[in-house]
Amino acid sequence: MLDIFKHPQVLLWAVPLLPLIGFMINGLFGRRMSIASSGGIAAASVVISFLCAAVLFIYHMNMDGKDVIANAGFTWMQSGGFQVNFGLYLDRLSAVYMLIITGIGALIHIYSIGYMSHDEGYARYFAYLNLFVFAMLMLVLGDSLLTLFLGWEGVGLCSYLLIGFWYKHLNNTNAGMKAFIANRVGDFGFMVGMFLVFWHFGTLSYAGDTGLMSGMQAAVEAGKVDTTLLNWACLCLFIGACGKSAQIPLFVWLPDAMAGPTPVSALIHAATMVTAGIYMVARMNFVFVHAETAMTIVAVTGGATALFAGSIGLVQRDIKKVLAYSTVSQLGFMFMAAGLGQFHLAVFHVFTHAFFKALLFLGSGSVIHSLEHTLGHGNPDSQDMWKMGGLKEKMPITCYTMWVGALALAGIPGLAGFYSKDAILYSAFHRGDMLGWVIYGLGVAAAVCTAFYSARLIGLTFHGKWRGDEHTYAHADESPRSMALPLIILALGAIGVGYLLLPPAFGVHYPPFQTWLAPIWAAGQAALPEGSRLAIPFEHTAADIMAEWVNIAVSSLIAIGVFFFAFVIYSRPGNLSKVHKLAFTGEGQMTPWYKVLLNKYYVDELYDLIIVRPTKIASDILFVVIDVIIIDLLFVNGSAMAVKASSDLARRMQTGLVRHYLYAFAVGAVLLTALFLFIAQ
Repeated sequence: MLDIFKHPQVLLWAVPLLPLIGFMINGLFGRRMSIASSGGIAAASVVISFLCAAVLFIYHMNMDGKDVIANAGFTWMQSGGFQVNFGLYLDRLSAVYMLIITGIGALIHIYSIGYMSHDEGYARYFAYLNLFVFAMLMLVLGDSLLTLFLGWEGVGLCSYLLIGFWYKHLNNTNAGMKAFIANRVGDFGFMVGMFLVFWHFGTLSYAGDTGLMSGMQAAVEAGKVDTTLLNWACLCLFIGACGKSAQIPLFVWLPDAMAGPTPVSALIHAATMVTAGIYMVARMNFVFVHAETAMTIVAVTGGATALFAGSIGLVQRDIKKVLAYSTVSQLGFMFMAAGLGQFHLAVFHVFTHAFFKALLFLGSGSVIHSLEHTLGHGNPDSQDMWKMGGLKEKMPITCYTMWVGALALAGIPGLAGFYSKDAILYSAFHRGDMLGWVIYGLGVAAAVCTAFYSARLIGLTFHGKWRGDEHTYAHADESPRSMALPLIILALGAIGVGYLLLPPAFGVHYPPFQTWLAPIWAAGQAALPEGSRLAIPFEHTAADIMAEWVNIAVSSLIAIGVFFFAFVIYSRPGNLSKVHKLAFTGEGQMTPWYKVLLNKYYVDELYDLIIVRPTKIASDILFVVIDVIIIDLLFVNGSAMAVKASSDLARRMQTGLVRHYLYAFAVGAVLLTALFLFIAQ
């Protein structure tokens, strides 16, 4: 063993602090540094953080019967008998997330060196990116809900800064504010949930003799589980997850967040921040399994979001918007699994999704970066798939790696997305009750949409004939090595990581990923009644194995058939005119179904009508009544006018004539004498 293994806490603190140091260096000295130094320091801080995380992971795998490395660093708050420690907590769940954040984050930092090389805000960009990685690591490594919430708010702030990075463009700043406000709505629910948890357990820390896990176990043994309170607490926590992980009704911010730089989309909106809600639900699994109503709402919301967002992605023209709605849809799959109690499948889909979705976002960034050389930064044509085509010859590495990402996203057998998505669908199918069938139906319909828009993206972008400006096509070329290398590494991950959780139908009953995370669910599973539908993993009889093979066959046929069908349509120039006829009438008007999907079911317009406009009207009225009339007129201006009037009166009494002062003195003396005589009586 290495000597460093004797002090794992040092490495544990180094993982989040290294990106924080990178943020401080770029934030304080970035303007005086060269581009190479600024990007190099930012990338190196996350790469070294990943190496520390990998060493910790290896150490964790070799621990003798222990599953947790915890270090309560210092007292954060203390009031009377109430004390909150600021500490880090590394167990198997946070270790998986730690590797995702630092590993994918390191690749995206390296990619950004080439992508952002010509941007004037280079150092500021890397400072924000480092700060985001630090906040996300604090979210998953914090030893309590309160520390988690610190990181939760931190990633919310960083998303606002990075989405609105090009702040000189109004659309970008509006998108940043939209993300910030939507997250604040969810965060309010999260805080209420924390208060309810604290009310029930008297603590927010996870582990220890007085932690949440021990408190839940004691409540179960004593038969004092307040399921009504826990349902409300979990529902409020899930509202927070809806904001951070873009679920109905708080999903509207994520598609607009594509206004930020593309590497930001890959990091925040594919691999890390948007999966924070999944982490929180998985972390609190021992509480959620006792909140059956909340679990049902989680599953139904996830299924509805998966289909809703997937259907919108079918018609989007912007390459990043397709991936944005795809992200919302895939997050829905994760919540489907969590709501069905299959937390390990939710986390596994987080793991596989991080690779293929980051790959697709970075691949789209490679395409945009190439086209912007001639079109200019911010030109919408650089993201319009209907003005692309035939780029396979110009950008072969980007094309083939994005093919891998699209096939994985579509759920084609043999790639990572197939194993995680198929397992989620089968968990709903296996449940066998009405909820299971509803979730399964929503999941299958969403999978159809996924396969279709994945093939559509590849066909329109890389195949067929170029449909844009010829000068732009002539100057399009492959991205530099700093951008191509992360694409290749992510493509390898999108192929291979799915084999960590092969289905039992393949004869693998103890896959590594499932076995690794098993201790995380032990406390919650121990309290479940025998035969519970929330058991992880559920038993597999011979009939179950046969049913799983049926599910594999159905999902494989859907993925392959729909993908091939959509690819044939959108990769052949002659078919695009037929698609146009389906979307538009003879008069050039959009058909109703196409118009509804293209306008995203008018959700933004609905929110504007029932929330934004009434809020603006109410704020205008309150401004006039409270600010202008009450505060300004009565208190500020009114008090000033009263002082002025009294001072004017007093000033008129000061005439400067001695006889007037003597008269006043005499009158005062008479009044005082009369007052004393009256009192004496």
